[in-house]
Amino acid sequence: MKKDSNTIELRPLVIKHARISIEGDGDLCLNKMNARSTRILLSDDRKAIKQPVNKWEDIITAIHWRDPLPEDTYNICDEALLDKLAKENAPCISAFGLRKSFGQAVVRNEIDKYATKFDNAVNITAPRNLVPITFDKWTIEEKLMSPKRGAPVTVRLNIFSGWKAEFQIDYTEHVYSLEQILNIINYAGFGLGIGSGRTSGYGRYHIINVS
Repeated sequence: MKKDSNTIELRPLVIKHARISIEGDGDLCLNKMNARSTRILLSDDRKAIKQPVNKWEDIITAIHWRDPLPEDTYNICDEALLDKLAKENAPCISAFGLRKSFGQAVVRNEIDKYATKFDNAVNITAPRNLVPITFDKWTIEEKLMSPKRGAPVTVRLNIFSGWKAEFQIDYTEHVYSLEQILNIINYAGFGLGIGSGRTSGYGRYHIINVS
């Protein structure tokens, strides 16, 4: 009996999962645009933004947090809030940035000419697109930096030592096997890292466990 030419055969997509734990080989620097800078950039009249600088707000809001910060963070930012967040919340790395670095590792290590196949085969599942970290020590480094225009400014960087993270990947094995994917992640950890200051060697890591 002839098969109906209009019949569409859907092949099941086999999606597999793995939980991956990584450990830092050095310090991790987390430093996104803080809330004060965002307010200034979003203001119609930047000169109208004359709120005094709250260094604790700059430090706290320069980090992605696992749990959203209170809406009135500006009014309550102080050292006590910083200590509370360190105990009850968790700093995070970007799942988007992490996955993007995996694709860059594919190209830079000449595994493939483009990252397209890898991007289509591997996703990171993370609430709010954030991967929490644990750490042994949190240091706030103050540096004087000279912008292209204007006077030097003080920059405060969040540096985490002894850090680890765990995330889940969803993948298909039609292009890369799990072993190949894990090797690519290790390449990304060795040569690219995650977070800010990667060109200075921050954020390097390696896989310590897969389940």
